[in-house]
Amino acid sequence: MWNNITKDGIRAEFEDLKRDLDQSSTPKVAAEYQKRLNEMHNMPLNIAVTGLSGSGKSSFINAIRGVVDDDEEAAKVGIVEQTMEPKPYPHPSFPSIKIWDLPGIGTPKFQAEEYLKKVNFERYDVFIIVTAERFTENDALLAKEVQTMGKKFYYVRSKIDCSVQSEKRKRNFNMEKTLETIRNYCQDSLKSTGVPSPRVFLISSWEVHMYDFPLLQETIADELPDHKKDILILSLHIFSQTELMRKKEVMKAFIKQVALMSCAFGAMPVPGLSMACDVGILIDALRCFCRAFGLDDRSLRFLALQTGKEFEDLKSAIKKTPLANAVDRELVFSLLMKSSLWVAVSVVEMVLDIIPVIGSLFGGASSFIVTYYFLNSFLDDAVEDARNVCAKFLQQPESQGKCEKKPSFPF
Repeated sequence: MWNNITKDGIRAEFEDLKRDLDQSSTPKVAAEYQKRLNEMHNMPLNIAVTGLSGSGKSSFINAIRGVVDDDEEAAKVGIVEQTMEPKPYPHPSFPSIKIWDLPGIGTPKFQAEEYLKKVNFERYDVFIIVTAERFTENDALLAKEVQTMGKKFYYVRSKIDCSVQSEKRKRNFNMEKTLETIRNYCQDSLKSTGVPSPRVFLISSWEVHMYDFPLLQETIADELPDHKKDILILSLHIFSQTELMRKKEVMKAFIKQVALMSCAFGAMPVPGLSMACDVGILIDALRCFCRAFGLDDRSLRFLALQTGKEFEDLKSAIKKTPLANAVDRELVFSLLMKSSLWVAVSVVEMVLDIIPVIGSLFGGASSFIVTYYFLNSFLDDAVEDARNVCAKFLQQPESQGKCEKKPSFPF
């Protein structure tokens, strides 16, 4: 791993700390870095999901959060209208992301003319309009109003798995043609209401690795403002190399902030403070890594149910990293000790190379280097394990027919 983390690279990252220490006191810099980290992982993101009863709206909300329909924290699923008021459902791993269950537009209590006002339109960053059949004039009206106000919206045709199963009974069944027919039908219904070029995502909330679910989550992330983008990327299910690498890039920026905060604490002349802060910082960081890459019990159980795989089978693909719930002080100490040879041989040399830029702050420089190296090493391991889990759950059984549209995971 050391070959990928060079002296020049660490020195370049270290320049931010030098600049900040030149301008302010060490405690103030430490507090500022802590604030940046908190902002990075607590950026509020509100996604509104609307649709009539029976449209699959609640199951979709659960699926995008990685929650099973009968979990205690799940949105209630049923054919009777459950949503009488907008209700938020926080993402279990990234609670600053809230998926809002909105009443369907055009219901007696929520007429189209006053809908946006009643659901507090300004609160939401994104609107998702869900239907299990065709889109209505009210759906198109809502989308036009959302667009006029400068926010993104997405049309989702749910329960595609049910439609496909129904069509499979026909002798001339063809997956591609079936999906094309459904998509065209939905787009035509929107065009008839005056929507010029509608995009419709075909999804199944019970098979999130199939159809357009991966494309939908990727599209939403692409079209969010930059300051909202990162937090959503960390929460997304991983279905492709592209999604995996996007998460890795976000986490690399996170590592730099963690290392700088560790450095700032390490530079304070308080005995024992650096070690205590470093261990606490690393525990939080490693748990965040595991949750972001789906290396936790909840994510694995959700994917096992979605893909028909065994939980233990998916778990067996994780070779190098612990599950999120196993990360504690003892584990962090044991992982640090495994890199003791690197620490003994390399850290002193690196600190002596870098130390002139901040005078006598040896503790700060050594904290930065160890944290930066340790987290980059852990990140590479987490990416490899996430890649292995994805390859395992996307693996198609030999007995499965060739007509199913399965995603690829090209590595």
